[in-house]
Amino acid sequence: SEAGLKNIDITIEEKPTGEISAGAGYGTEGGAFAFSVKENNYLGKGLRVIANMDVSGESVRGGFNIINPNYNYTGNKVYTGISTKKTDAASSGYENTISNINIGTEFEQYRDIFLGGDFNFTVDDLTVDSTASKNLRDQAGTFSDLTFGYVVKSDKRNRRFMPTDGHVVSFRQNLPVIADSQSITNILRYRTYHSFNENLVGALKIYGAAVNSINDDDVRLSKRKSLSTRRLRGFEKSKVGPVDGNDHIGGNYAAAVNFETNLPNLLPENYDTDISLFLDFGSVWGVDYDSTIDESTDIRSSTGLAANWMSPIGPLSFVLAETISKADTDKTQGFSFQIGTTF
Repeated sequence: SEAGLKNIDITIEEKPTGEISAGAGYGTEGGAFAFSVKENNYLGKGLRVIANMDVSGESVRGGFNIINPNYNYTGNKVYTGISTKKTDAASSGYENTISNINIGTEFEQYRDIFLGGDFNFTVDDLTVDSTASKNLRDQAGTFSDLTFGYVVKSDKRNRRFMPTDGHVVSFRQNLPVIADSQSITNILRYRTYHSFNENLVGALKIYGAAVNSINDDDVRLSKRKSLSTRRLRGFEKSKVGPVDGNDHIGGNYAAAVNFETNLPNLLPENYDTDISLFLDFGSVWGVDYDSTIDESTDIRSSTGLAANWMSPIGPLSFVLAETISKADTDKTQGFSFQIGTTF
């Protein structure tokens, strides 16, 4: 209508913002199943809403989380969530239910330097029968804890998704505020990436965790550390380390080192499949409540292939692992897969 001005029509097509994923694994003690639903733009306000469930032979875990990555347009992330886990170990004579509520925030204090903090309220209920071990009977009861956790992170990666260069390192500490059983948890994570050429990228990942009592109380069973299937492939989740009777009880300390590299041009591009080679090392040790339990620091290790395939029904990931070293009490898992899609 005026000289120098133009009418511009903008057409916006909304992309899928939801995700559904499912995973399963099979090992020496049977199978496990996991399922999650995620919406990354709830109500069109940029909120992330996540609901998940994890089922194994003895336990059921579920959670619901809401994340606002840009609270009040400040660039600060605010999140809250609830979760519960019930373990029914009838063969060991106990049942454990853990319920948690948390609220926290994270923000970029300086360039590539992030700070965060959160409060967690946990109720831990452990019931036992006459067949439970003495150590478990001593920890029976209902305990509640309010803890404060903070994290400091430096992120120097060239990109968040599938980085090819740089590193990210973080340190987290959980401190008791009001707790029936007081302990301090320290967690260190480090990941670095290096591109050898256009198609070959290697990664080194280091993880270390420690939990220690700050009084004469023993660290409760629910707070003890273990290794997930992402950090120690080829083994079942939390089935490595000290054993009390028939139960893997975790340790006061856990550590893992992972080496990974992709295998370029192994399959034609039209297969939409990425294959990588990995070598994992890990250990769980430390038993503060009973000096007679074996707390060996033996290194567990595994190697294998991981494949990610963009199938017609969504992304599929497979892990085929072979253990190199393990303890007699460890539970192995040679194959696992996960499927996911968007909506």
